[in-house]
Amino acid sequence: MPSCIFCDIINGKADARIIFEDDLVCCFLDKFPINPGHVLVVPKRHAAEFTDVDPESLQAVILAAQQAAGAIESTFKTDGITVMQNNGAFKDVEHYHMHIVPRYRGDGFGWTEPETDVSSIDFDSLEIKIREAMAEWPIVS
Repeated sequence: MPSCIFCDIINGKADARIIFEDDLVCCFLDKFPINPGHVLVVPKRHAAEFTDVDPESLQAVILAAQQAAGAIESTFKTDGITVMQNNGAFKDVEHYHMHIVPRYRGDGFGWTEPETDVSSIDFDSLEIKIREAMAEWPIVS
């Protein structure tokens, strides 16, 4: 496996401003934040993609993200929180991670949606395709 900056942080080989960690997750400040207080929540077991994360780690990630969001909201008196993660070509580190971003009205960060002609979308076909694909992905409880 090539070098992974998040694995290096988890193993103490790279510096980070760690705000929380336990046996399954490590939470630290993003070095290139969207807003001050932007936190990354990273499973300690390396997994490149969201769909590769083991269920125990994924549960720990979402619970730590919830805890971080609450702490950020109360500490910084935010107008809101954005919780997001990117997959595939849209992520910048090959180790699954979740972003917890403090948000403020007018902060300039946003989600730009393309103009889509929804009348041309075959929702019936999409529903069937996704329903069939989901049947192949077992839900772990």
